[in-house]
Amino acid sequence: MIEEKKLFLEKLWNLENSDRPCFIIGDLGPKVKGGKAIKNALFSTEGSVSVKERLLDPDKYLEAQLDEIEQQKSLKGEYVPALCPSLGVITFPSAFGCEVIWWENDFPAVKPLEEDFDISDLPDPKLTDGVLGRILDYTKLFLSKTDGKIPIRLTDIQGPLDNAAMILGPNNFLMKLHTDPNSVHVLMKKVTDLMINYIKEFRAVVKQNGGEFVPAMFHPWMPDGSGISISNDECVMISPEMHDEFHVPYLNQISEEFGGIYIHSCGDWTHQFTSYDNIYNLVGVEFGASEAPYDKVLDHFNGKIVTACRVGFNRDIKFTGMNDFVSKIISTAKTTKGLFINVDITNGITEEPWEETDLEQIYSLIYNSKSE
Repeated sequence: MIEEKKLFLEKLWNLENSDRPCFIIGDLGPKVKGGKAIKNALFSTEGSVSVKERLLDPDKYLEAQLDEIEQQKSLKGEYVPALCPSLGVITFPSAFGCEVIWWENDFPAVKPLEEDFDISDLPDPKLTDGVLGRILDYTKLFLSKTDGKIPIRLTDIQGPLDNAAMILGPNNFLMKLHTDPNSVHVLMKKVTDLMINYIKEFRAVVKQNGGEFVPAMFHPWMPDGSGISISNDECVMISPEMHDEFHVPYLNQISEEFGGIYIHSCGDWTHQFTSYDNIYNLVGVEFGASEAPYDKVLDHFNGKIVTACRVGFNRDIKFTGMNDFVSKIISTAKTTKGLFINVDITNGITEEPWEETDLEQIYSLIYNSKSE
């Protein structure tokens, strides 16, 4: 069954899924008919232990992920089991010397570096600096404990723009785009080079330890060689022209290295359409449909790349429930080619009244949809 799901997901990435959208089922909210909500081991702040304890104890982290995989077995959709040694957004900032703050019941953060330093003097980190080595150790342990039978997803690498903003602090970073652009480019190049070298090392560790490497942290499953997933949340704060200047060259460097790029963005990033069109081999976008207006996103890309959507924060654009979300995405999309629906409220908000999720209705909506 897993191989069948992979074949259908390959059709998704090849934009050949004209029969229906791909989908997975996850956290469905507080009221569910026909199933139960599944808490995400990577992103949920709930669980039997605190977030900090889960992340810092690889055995407990592995146990939480295996429990999530076990719960997925009873659900339909294109869920492909995989483990991920993510420690959140701190990965590369920690390698550049940013202090990590380990919150007890939330995901870790970093303190930006002090402002009075010359960016060109920043040393090039080793591939074990900060938490980089810990993540590689987790990867080896996960593979050892599962005999390499469960694929390993790429850890949370964020993206060049996000990492640079965390290293300098968002306000300082945005100011330097205007006052010291040359230094920003120096930092962006350093970050990008480290990301590329680390991704190669991460993949090599997975392969050397008998595992299958999945080049995306975000759903859906992605075949190795199809590209790399990154995050691009900071892009909501800058203009398309600035994104063209300060980010696209580095995204292109990553895309050229790995054969494509799959971009996650929080918030409303739709003003970046013209800049995203300048990205070399953009193979997909992952977004919250209640944050970035889903009608604009689906219309702009329209089956040309993978469009993976989830509910999101459900604030400016409202859905009354999960069934309403799925129905509106399917009725708005002009084609099912490249369309992936993540039926999951993780990292989102469900406000009262949030309607009961009816799984059978969701299955009916998806399996009965067709490309025009």
